[in-house]
Amino acid sequence: MAFDLQEQEQIAEFKAWWNDWGKWLTGAVIAGLVAWGAWFAWGHYQTSQAHKAGELYGLAETQLQAEPGKVAATAKTIEQQYGSSAQAPRAALLAAKAEVNASNPAAAETQLKWAVANAKEASLRDVARLRLAALQLDAGQYDVALATLQAREDDAFTALFAEARGDVLVEKGDTAGARDAYRDAQSKLPKDAPNLKFVEIKLEALGKV
Repeated sequence: MAFDLQEQEQIAEFKAWWNDWGKWLTGAVIAGLVAWGAWFAWGHYQTSQAHKAGELYGLAETQLQAEPGKVAATAKTIEQQYGSSAQAPRAALLAAKAEVNASNPAAAETQLKWAVANAKEASLRDVARLRLAALQLDAGQYDVALATLQAREDDAFTALFAEARGDVLVEKGDTAGARDAYRDAQSKLPKDAPNLKFVEIKLEALGKV
């Protein structure tokens, strides 16, 4: 097929343009496809990891009721293989509960500290701190427990942390400090909060000291 002069000029212009930009354009398209493929593969990988972590967490929940001695091993698997998942710190909390029930406070502390260090949600970190402070209180580590409670992040836990601080100060012998902490908790708890009555009872008991 013969091209007329105008068509030949257009072909020549296209070839010149392609020599200048064609390779770059092809590379950009390929790079875009590779990036999209990597993003898709990463999304699929994350979904798969979350699913596997979820299955193991479900197993840990079942074990807590039926075979509590196996919870720690399952939690360790989740922490090591799926440590960045949402289930990992929750598994650590389950394992801590199992260890407390088995009278292994040191092992429970290890799990709670892992949850504090690795949970992405401030609320979960604060739950772990509250339970950790309770163990430290039981061990007579009053200043350590107070330091743990000082690290609260989520404002929704203000009252609970204040109450826990009061519990520690009572054991430490700081009646005035405990009274202030309980009053702080009392002022921040909703009127229908289930633990409000307990805080009031603690305050009344301090009034008799």
